[in-house]
Amino acid sequence: MKKSLFLLAAMAFATASFAQAPATTTQLPTHRVHRLGDHKKGDHQAKTPEQRADRHTAMLTKKLDLSAEQQPRVRQILLAQAQEAKALKEQYPTADQRKTRHEAMKAGHAKYQAQLQAVLKPDQYSKLLAMKQERHHKGGKHGGKSKA
Repeated sequence: MKKSLFLLAAMAFATASFAQAPATTTQLPTHRVHRLGDHKKGDHQAKTPEQRADRHTAMLTKKLDLSAEQQPRVRQILLAQAQEAKALKEQYPTADQRKTRHEAMKAGHAKYQAQLQAVLKPDQYSKLLAMKQERHHKGGKHGGKSKA
């Protein structure tokens, strides 16, 4: 009888200790984990207008096959746009000013698109518009989330 009580107590103790064992196992995160060096998404550090222009120019050079002559001109346009966007963010910093800032950025965007159209070849510009349209349908910079 003592053996069976001892065996029963040992089993209860072993079962209780296994129930608390998850501390040694790893649980997968429920949110996205970004790799180091992944600057496309998840890099939420504020970039300077120069960094933004350089990164965007490099992307357009790759995707639109920009010539050596086009690259500095495109960079200058993108730099001016990024500097204007930064100034507008500083001018309209609060959430209740967001609509005003958005309208001002929209007007600036149209101006810079016209400048880009003058620098790019027609096939490059149409490819740029197609990329913009595709990004718009995917949800833009919001990770592919649809606006529902």
